[in-house]
Amino acid sequence: MLAATLVGAWIATSVLAQTPGGPPQTPPGQAPAANLPGAPPEEPPTEAELIVDEAIKKVAAVKAVSADLLQDVKMLGQKFQIKGRYLKAPSSKIYLRLDVSGLPGSAGTMLQVCDGDVLWDYQKILTAESYRKLSVKPILQRLDAPEIDKTLREQILSSLGFAGPEALLAGVRKAVKFDQKEEGELDGKAVWIVKGGWRDRTGLVVPNQGPVPGVGLLPPYIPSFATLYLDKQNGWPYKLDLRGRNSTALIDTRKTGIDGKKIGAKSSIERQDPSELVLVYSNVQFDPALSDAEFAFQAPPNVQPEDNTEIILKSLDQAIEFQAMQKRTEAANAAGSVLQQPIEVPAAPPAAEIPK
Repeated sequence: MLAATLVGAWIATSVLAQTPGGPPQTPPGQAPAANLPGAPPEEPPTEAELIVDEAIKKVAAVKAVSADLLQDVKMLGQKFQIKGRYLKAPSSKIYLRLDVSGLPGSAGTMLQVCDGDVLWDYQKILTAESYRKLSVKPILQRLDAPEIDKTLREQILSSLGFAGPEALLAGVRKAVKFDQKEEGELDGKAVWIVKGGWRDRTGLVVPNQGPVPGVGLLPPYIPSFATLYLDKQNGWPYKLDLRGRNSTALIDTRKTGIDGKKIGAKSSIERQDPSELVLVYSNVQFDPALSDAEFAFQAPPNVQPEDNTEIILKSLDQAIEFQAMQKRTEAANAAGSVLQQPIEVPAAPPAAEIPK
């Protein structure tokens, strides 16, 4: 239950966009689906989305920062907190720790640390622990290859965990269509407040019933409204608020039998309270004094950590080879189109008249 609740809550707020998730889901060298031929054209961004886009650039440009984070979750009858600490320093140094509290008899911790040479990922759910590590320097060298385009590079960095709050913003920007904006104040700071709802319902699932309908109101336990608070000066996402819709009617959450009928009496249906997922960054300090000790990590001597460095390097080599081949093909096609054009032969000048 803890694992399922964590995954649902963290994905819903895109916090997992900051954690390592292995190699990217898009095959090496393949463009994202939105860029494939035949894909529908993207809508022009709204004014609110332009504000989010600018914030992503500003946050990504931050060289060093420290911040505390707190996420309050109310979902499907569960109420708990995720507390964390985020540090970033030059030379690919990062630190992210998340601790879960509030679930009776359960706890969870995720720790991600990189000293610029090795990226460690430690996770603990209940009593199960896992250790993973990556040698980051050869990976970053591959990502600097000219054959790796910007989109693929950012995707891989995000999947490995090198992207921080800018990945949170990018994930929310992709999932939510922000169509409202206003100026405001949060804890004495001037902020942009942008609001919106799901861009589409792909991936949204009703428990025991499968994907949600493509139209109509969402159940109250699925957040319907997103509100994002961005610092007007530096773009920092101080607060992300996701909330479900208040419902005056009961949602039939009974399981469906093999005959297509609901199992159980209607009296067993319980009123569902709207979900609330609120993520807040506090104590944000830019260019703080951070020591190397804050990015140090040592696994226990009896632990053999999982190391996927070679797997990722092979994947990147394939991506580089694919991108290089694609560019050669495009260049050859361009040259072929020129060679296939008809050549205009100038007409011969009129013969000079021989004097009689």
